[in-house]
Amino acid sequence: MTGTLYAILGFIVAIGLLTTVHEYGHFLVARLLRVKVLRFSIGFGKSLLTWHDKLGTEYVIASVPLGGYVKMLDQNEGIVAQNERHLAFNNKSVWSRLLIIAAGPAFNIMFAILAYWGVFMLGIISIVPVLGDIPHGSVAALAGLKSGEEIVAVADQPVKSWEDIAVNLIRHVGETDFINITVVDPATKQQSTHALNLIHWSLNENDENIVKNLGLTPLDPNKPIIGKVLPDYPAAAAGLQAGDIIVTVDDKPVTSRSAFMHQIQNKYDHSIQLGIKRNDQLINLMLTPAKKQLDGGAVTGFIGVQFAEQAWPQDLLRTQHYAPGLAFKKALDRTGQYTILTLQFLRKMLLGQMSLQHVAGPISIAKFAGRSAESGLAYFLGFLALVSISLGVLNMLPIPVLDGGHFMFCIVELIRGKALSQQTIGYCYTMGFVILGGFMLLALYNDITRIMQ
Repeated sequence: MTGTLYAILGFIVAIGLLTTVHEYGHFLVARLLRVKVLRFSIGFGKSLLTWHDKLGTEYVIASVPLGGYVKMLDQNEGIVAQNERHLAFNNKSVWSRLLIIAAGPAFNIMFAILAYWGVFMLGIISIVPVLGDIPHGSVAALAGLKSGEEIVAVADQPVKSWEDIAVNLIRHVGETDFINITVVDPATKQQSTHALNLIHWSLNENDENIVKNLGLTPLDPNKPIIGKVLPDYPAAAAGLQAGDIIVTVDDKPVTSRSAFMHQIQNKYDHSIQLGIKRNDQLINLMLTPAKKQLDGGAVTGFIGVQFAEQAWPQDLLRTQHYAPGLAFKKALDRTGQYTILTLQFLRKMLLGQMSLQHVAGPISIAKFAGRSAESGLAYFLGFLALVSISLGVLNMLPIPVLDGGHFMFCIVELIRGKALSQQTIGYCYTMGFVILGGFMLLALYNDITRIMQ
C-alpha cells in the first residue's frame, strides 16, 4: 500500500471515528436527559446511507467526511408540537444544556485515555534517547552536550524516549529561560546536568520537529550505504552506485548517515571528494552537491541518493509495555500532558510567543495519519488519541458555532438569569463563522506552503 493511500485511508478512518465519538457524546447525554434527537449525521453533504430507530432519530452517513452533527428538537430552530415541547433542547434547564454541550469534547478526552491505554498495553517501540551529531553553535552544543550521551531527564522529569523529551521541551516553546537536561556518559556511566538557554532557540516556522532546532537528534548507528542513486543528480553524474559505502568526505571519516548529511549540509555549490568503499575496494570520486530547500526555508547540500534500509540495533531500542493497571495510569498521565500542552500552545499563539504557521490543516493530518498507520496499530492509536485531544480542546474554545460558544451562552444565561436574544446570538454566530473560517483558511494555507517548499 502506498504512502498516499495510507494517508487517505488513515485520514478518513481518523476523522470518521473521532467525529462519531464526539457526536455520540452529545447524542447519548441528550437521550439520557430526555431531549429528542432528530438527526445523527457523520459527515456533510449528500446522504450515502440513511436509517431510523424506533424513537424517530434519523442516522446519516454523508459524502464529505469532515465532521458531523447531532440535530436536536429546538424551538429556536423550528416549530415544535405542543405535546413534544418538553423534549426540546431549549426547554431543558441550563445545567442540562451545559452537560449535553460538554459531552462531545468530554468523550473525545475519554477516547484519548482509552486509546493510550491500548498503546501502553500493546507496547510501543521507541528509540533510546542517545544523542547523535550535535551541530556546532546549536543550543545543545553551547550547553556542552556531547554525541553518545543518553538523555535521562528533562527539567528534572525522567524520560525514556524521544517522545518524552519532546513533550517536556515543547511546552517551553517561546520562553527565554534555562531548562536543565540530565545525561549519562556512556563510558563512565556518570550523570551530569546541562542548562539549555532557550533564548537562543531559533524555530523554523514550518519545521515538524521543532526539538531538532535545539540540536537534539537521535544517534544514527547505521552506515551510509547507498540503496538507490537518483537520476539527474550529482551522485549519478559522479558514478556512485547502489551498495557503495561512503567512508570519507574530504578525507574526514564518515561514521553514519546523519554524520554524512551533516558534513555536506554547507557544501552545496562546492566541490567535495568522497571516499567510497565498493566491493572491498576504496575509490575516490569528485562531485558538487546540489542545493535543496528544507521545510522552514533552510537549505542543505544534497547529492541525490537514498540510503539502504537497515535494521536498528536492538540495544538502541526500548519497548514501553505495561500491565493493564499501570497502563491505565500512564494513559491518564499522557492524556493530561497533551491536554495541558494543547492549551499552552493556544495561549502562546494568542500572545505571539509561537508562530501561527504551526497550525496544521487536513493535509498535514492526513500525512501524519498515513505515517502512523504504516507504523502499526499502537502508533495509529497514539495518533488518534492526540487528534482526539485536539478536537476536544479546540471545540471548547469560546467561539460561537463551536461547543465552547454554546457553553459560553449558557454561562451568560446563568449569570444574567435569562438567555441572550436570538438577534444577539445571530450576530455572535456570524462572528464565529468568520473566526472559524479564517482559522481553517490559515491551516489550509500552512499545509499548501509546506507542500510547495
